[in-house]
Amino acid sequence: MSATLPTDTACYYPCMQPAPADPTSIPDAVEMPPAVWRHYRAFSWVVHEQRIVLLILGFLLAAAGSTWSLALRLRHKAPVVVRAAPSLKEIAAAFYGVPEISYDQLAFFLDACLPLLYACGAEGHPLLPLLQGLVAPEIYDGAERRLNRAAADLRSNGMTQSLTLTSLANVVADAASGRAAADVRGFLTVTVHRSSAQFFPWEAHVLLEANPASRLNPYPFYLLRFEPHTAPGGTR
Repeated sequence: MSATLPTDTACYYPCMQPAPADPTSIPDAVEMPPAVWRHYRAFSWVVHEQRIVLLILGFLLAAAGSTWSLALRLRHKAPVVVRAAPSLKEIAAAFYGVPEISYDQLAFFLDACLPLLYACGAEGHPLLPLLQGLVAPEIYDGAERRLNRAAADLRSNGMTQSLTLTSLANVVADAASGRAAADVRGFLTVTVHRSSAQFFPWEAHVLLEANPASRLNPYPFYLLRFEPHTAPGGTR
């Protein structure tokens, strides 16, 4: 004998029926457990970090795109040359002379050469032969004759004479001919028996020629013309 179960089992399993819901028993908000809240606060900044990273990435992509587009556009444009302001070295070269002539080398040559044309004393002028090969022969011969004429007075009065250069101005050069001219100023010092001295203002116009350095003339210049002028009178 077989038994047939009824299709409606509500009456047979009353414990399985849901209880009627009471709206007043459902809370409006559910408090988050403390452990879950601490975990949320520890990792909630990750969302903001991802947004910032995304913003930076977008900015970098935009900058790279603009750079590449600008580079592609500049490939078809002619270059523009912008002349910068002159440097301190260029300003000094323009002030002291021309770029073809070195002011320092010119001043060094004149300071080593011109005083020897006047250096003399009771013992004569032993330094004058050092100028052979540095100056034109007529300049050397003129200085030698002048110093020889004064040799007797120098010995009798115990006199010495020396030249001191103080300034170099109006440097003019010609690159085509390799020559340069300048005005030199200074003063002559004459002593008598080493007890008194006189100072005479002195100036000269010189003409030089560029010269390859050698054993005979280690300087890059050669003195072609020398026109000295000494003011009358002197200061004790």
